[in-house]
Amino acid sequence: MEPIFFSGNPSFWYETLRTLGHIAYGGADFGEVATTAQRITPGDYDSWHDQWLATADRVAERARTSRAGGHRVSARDGFLRASNYYRCAEFFLQGNAADPRIRHAYDASVACFRTAAKLSTPTIEPIEIPYEDTTLPGYLYHPDDSGLPRPTVVMFNGFDGTAEEMHFFGAAAAVERGYTVLVFDGPGQPGTRHRQGLTFRPDWENVVTPVLDHAVTLPGVDPERTALLGASMGGYLAPRAAAFDRRIAAVVALDGVFDLGDISTAPLALPRAEAERRLRAAHDPGLDTVIETAMAAAPTLTWAIEHGMFAMGTDSPRAFCAAYLDYHLREGIAERISCPVLVCSGEDDGFFKGQPEKLYSHLTCERTFMAFTEEEGAEAHCQSGAQRLAFARVYDWLDAVMTRPAVVRRIGRALAMTGTVVEATDVGDGWSAPTPCPGWDARTTLNHVVGGMRIFAAELTGTDPGGEHHDDWLGTDPTGAYRAAAEADRAAWQHAAATDADLAEAKVRLGFGPVPGPMAALIHLTEVLVHGVDLAVAIDRTDLVDQHLCQDLLTCMQQMDMDAFRRPGMFGPERPASESAPAHARLLAFLGRRV
Repeated sequence: MEPIFFSGNPSFWYETLRTLGHIAYGGADFGEVATTAQRITPGDYDSWHDQWLATADRVAERARTSRAGGHRVSARDGFLRASNYYRCAEFFLQGNAADPRIRHAYDASVACFRTAAKLSTPTIEPIEIPYEDTTLPGYLYHPDDSGLPRPTVVMFNGFDGTAEEMHFFGAAAAVERGYTVLVFDGPGQPGTRHRQGLTFRPDWENVVTPVLDHAVTLPGVDPERTALLGASMGGYLAPRAAAFDRRIAAVVALDGVFDLGDISTAPLALPRAEAERRLRAAHDPGLDTVIETAMAAAPTLTWAIEHGMFAMGTDSPRAFCAAYLDYHLREGIAERISCPVLVCSGEDDGFFKGQPEKLYSHLTCERTFMAFTEEEGAEAHCQSGAQRLAFARVYDWLDAVMTRPAVVRRIGRALAMTGTVVEATDVGDGWSAPTPCPGWDARTTLNHVVGGMRIFAAELTGTDPGGEHHDDWLGTDPTGAYRAAAEADRAAWQHAAATDADLAEAKVRLGFGPVPGPMAALIHLTEVLVHGVDLAVAIDRTDLVDQHLCQDLLTCMQQMDMDAFRRPGMFGPERPASESAPAHARLLAFLGRRV
């Protein structure tokens, strides 16, 4: 897309496009944006601030007049737009974190949004989420006043955006589709950075986990169907959290980010290892000069580094670049994700180009790559300027994931978890290791699982599995055999049991006769999950086990007549296990395994 305003200044144009995009969900009006942009001196941060502040003040005052006159809708709409315009006003001022204009505009943005929230129907509720020794600010949205559990999206912004902006970047779109939404600012994001001094941290699972702990106590939240959506740098933060908190049902990375170290080392023209060593060094005046020279030549880089120093809490450009190195999904982190992941990608992303492809290539879970193009007007970072188009495609994907039967979603998680364990077994050459399954080593166990997956997939799709259960399904590449079988198995379940009604109508023919779909799915989940745990125990990698999924299966089995499965020898007599033992150990003991 050719710039409508600020041709020759990518930063000013992108931020204008970002604001224009928020028109879709009430965050701007074209005329207000256009006339403001026309008053701004290109490249002048003070002019940018002054003109956006003037527009925000004018719109907010008109909203106050509407509210005083009892015009609720007009007031709500005005406060929403004013909130976004105040956010714009302070955007480029982070070079001097002590500048009082930052807090003035930020506080005004939050105040306007919270006033709009009170005027919304249903009301958008400000919340405080317990986190370590403080709280995280956020908002809880409901699609109606029923209080019934709904599929839920927990979402957050990225490097420079606010929780309030997420109203236009996904929250409003989700609510109108019937989702409960929880938005929050985490450490390093404006709500916590300005008010509590919290800075970004790479281990975002330690942020999301307490948020989810709190979310499940709130009305309208469905703990079984809670997804994460991360915008911009949130496209790293959301997958990172999902790699370690297995309660997450799906992830939307808008757009996907794999390794922020690529971004901080790219301008240095050094081998990656050398760049990392020098960035982390206690002193490197030469590299300091290189970075400062690059900043002087690129205003966009200057803004990014200055804002990054503020958000990360670092005291020099080099220290910020070094901090970015810790934000990555390398070293098997991406491979740990077990839930479905949607990786979005803008064709002309000016910030993270190439990162979505890297993330997608490392995922071993169910994954979807969603490209947005210039032809669609959606090629920009986070699809700014095309929110209606983007969120239609994003939430159509999420709708399909969230409407699957719970057991089918759990099969997907089990396939991904076991895949991670299989990868670890291959790396350590642990195929001869004995497993808790009596008489079976790791290779025998995996062969049994892969054969079962092939047979189930064939039954569900009406095709030939290509062999008998006892055949050698692994050949010379056990990991490759598992990956191929898992892909076929996952696709078969999603096709044959896309909804609860589909699953209820399904029949699966097993060795002992036809089995109703729900029971067949439970049997298959048990096979994949329990044998995945067997493998993890065999190679001493129980850190890879999905403990939440193990607990869910154990709870389900404890409510069943297990004698029907124990008598034929499928499982042994229950063995004692400590109540404090991990869920996987209690599950294996319940099924007669020695651990």
